[in-house]
Amino acid sequence: MWIPLTLREVRAITHYLGVLTMGLAFAMSVPLVTAVLFGEWNPALDYLVGIAAACALGTLLMLADVTRPAISHRQAFLISPLAWLIASAVAAVPLALSGNYAGYLDAAFEAVSGLTTSGLTLVQDLDHMAYSHNMWRHLTHLIGGQGIIVAAVSLAVGLRGGGAFSLYLAEGRDERILPNVVHSARFIWVVTAIWVLVGTVVLGVANLVQGMAFSRAGLHAFWITVAAYDTGGFAPQSLSTMYYRSGVFELLTVFLMLAGAMNFNLHADLWRGDYREIFKNIEARTLFGNMAILAGFAGAGLAATHFYSANSELLRKGLYHIISANTGTGHQTLYAGQWKDLGSVAFFAVILAMAFGGMVSSTAGGIKSLRVGVILKSILLEVRRMLSPDSAAVRTSFHHLTDRELTPQLVSTALTVFVIYIATYLAGGLIGAAYGYNLDAALFESISATANVGLSTGITSPTMPTGLKVTYMVLMWAGRLEFFTLMALGFAIVISLRPKRIVR
Repeated sequence: MWIPLTLREVRAITHYLGVLTMGLAFAMSVPLVTAVLFGEWNPALDYLVGIAAACALGTLLMLADVTRPAISHRQAFLISPLAWLIASAVAAVPLALSGNYAGYLDAAFEAVSGLTTSGLTLVQDLDHMAYSHNMWRHLTHLIGGQGIIVAAVSLAVGLRGGGAFSLYLAEGRDERILPNVVHSARFIWVVTAIWVLVGTVVLGVANLVQGMAFSRAGLHAFWITVAAYDTGGFAPQSLSTMYYRSGVFELLTVFLMLAGAMNFNLHADLWRGDYREIFKNIEARTLFGNMAILAGFAGAGLAATHFYSANSELLRKGLYHIISANTGTGHQTLYAGQWKDLGSVAFFAVILAMAFGGMVSSTAGGIKSLRVGVILKSILLEVRRMLSPDSAAVRTSFHHLTDRELTPQLVSTALTVFVIYIATYLAGGLIGAAYGYNLDAALFESISATANVGLSTGITSPTMPTGLKVTYMVLMWAGRLEFFTLMALGFAIVISLRPKRIVR
């Protein structure tokens, strides 16, 4: 039975969207302080305007319902996609005022890309961007990587009843790490803080060795760490990680990418000292196996094209981009125009790596290695059944945190998500091709947007058609929330707007 939204539900949803918007205003104080510290007075004004706009909108939305009712399961699945839209709209305000974007739409694209940890960018003159604006770009990765809702849940901001867990699930978190969902959310932030701190220190030292000034070395280290760990892909320089021209620097970012693509439950097991889990877990085995196979294809493809003469370069470039693609990070050490020079084998290997993605309940996007592993297990199970006697009851299990039986429902769910992702990848590619781009490049860009990766062949630019900008924004938004919450939102709106069906 399809039940339309009541006016009370709409008011409650609006109220909590206001609470989350106020939280975003608080987050803008970080780039504001950065602007003041570095004497960037015009950018400081941009963030004062942004904070004022967020506070005004947040206050207005919060006034929709002053009773602060408990959030129902249904409301949570409507709040989540709307929260990402409003957060992107508000986060774009200071960026639009920065002068680094052609207009508000480009700034909104940047905000969506940052919050969804995609990393595709429409920024102009990035190499001379103010520190404060670069700080805000990368903070959107930090906020979105852990989740806008997770941030609110970890603070228990205005949440009552069972709403916290419902919101947690609605944001694509399939698994609870600790028995209490608030503690789970806080654990996510603790893990993140430790990785970001370690990464900033280590990369900061690497930058100092390269001759960077202390403050610049620290800021670049923090930004690259956040982008790598949150599998985002933004960088403070237009050359991405190629700017640093250091194999050691690239190796350090690889560890951060892999950590960011790991299930937070796996982080918890490793913290408890259960190191065997990473070897038994079907997700970890699928992810690392997938990267090894695709890296082999990428290396062979690069060797055939003779694009790199040294074997060390083949390994360094091939493996780095497969890991960057598979974890959904999007850092690259080549120019956008060079993708076509890698050869079709290496190019297709990177496409597959982006499409598969990292682990569930991580900062990575894509289909996710757990679903890929389940599908592969189901294929092997069917082959075993074909080769077994008719009287044999053939079953199989897999290990994901605990030993679990492979059931038809698990396989069905994995296949459903797999098909939706593939259909979306293809649809985005066809739309890009309809705008006149080569189909292979358009498919690459579509997968990069939907899987929240950020690698680009050069299609994503300030000069691309407005319709394609909007298309990629929708793909990034849908891919981050894994489609079902968006479907729920769409159906709820349609049902509630049907004549004589709105309950007051």
